[in-house]
Amino acid sequence: MVIKQIVLVLIFLIVYTATGQRIAIMGAMDEEIELLKEELKNKKEIQKNGVTFFTGKLKGQKVVLLKAGIGKVNAAYSTAILMTNFKLDALLFTGVAGGLHPDIEPGDIVISDKLIQYDFGELKAGSFETWPTKNLAKNNRNPLYLTVDQDLLALSKKVSDRITLKPLNDRIPKFFVGVIATGDTFMSDPKKAKELYTNFKALATEMEGAAVAQICTMAAIPYIVIRSCSDNANTQAHADYFKFITVAAVNSAQMVLGILENYELKK
Repeated sequence: MVIKQIVLVLIFLIVYTATGQRIAIMGAMDEEIELLKEELKNKKEIQKNGVTFFTGKLKGQKVVLLKAGIGKVNAAYSTAILMTNFKLDALLFTGVAGGLHPDIEPGDIVISDKLIQYDFGELKAGSFETWPTKNLAKNNRNPLYLTVDQDLLALSKKVSDRITLKPLNDRIPKFFVGVIATGDTFMSDPKKAKELYTNFKALATEMEGAAVAQICTMAAIPYIVIRSCSDNANTQAHADYFKFITVAAVNSAQMVLGILENYELKK
């Protein structure tokens, strides 16, 4: 009986050590997590249901790093597999986006305070009405705008005052705080980009953030989305994306490292 109890305790300790709370860091593409992966200490690779996870430490914090995949469905799937296999203290989504605010230029950082899925709703009589998503956990509707964790938002603002981003064309990128609009479309249409900015006050648009935010909201996981703009969602978006993605990814990764380095200040 005593031996059985000791074995059970050992099993518990092994499981707890393997699945203790971590900070999750997600990016949609390899470029968005590669720099962080290179900085990862005690790196271990784990495969779960087609998703590759990298565990270890960044800036002294226990983290799990993963590529979510492009688009809302891939991001939602990766998040579900992540939460099934790891206990999370928080989730940071990093990567690039298309800037919507008239003053945003490639390289600038948008720190989300809210996110919205602009393509979820009803198309009726030639007009589209955006709907709030459904919260399966509570059997009610989520807010139309999903709000990020306020401690992580405050910390992100502090970090933005302390770091200097990589220059782009001799210009130091700037920080913006506001709404990020998510949809399953790579935006390269200035008319639609202006519409997103006008209708939702969105500062940037991308293809994953609000889907991850919805799952974190339902699972009560603190989260924030940090995006570095690679383009302005206009007719030059594709060309600008490939031209500026490297610098945008560097700045986004630098922001994440700054958050991790000062993580204890959020409480």
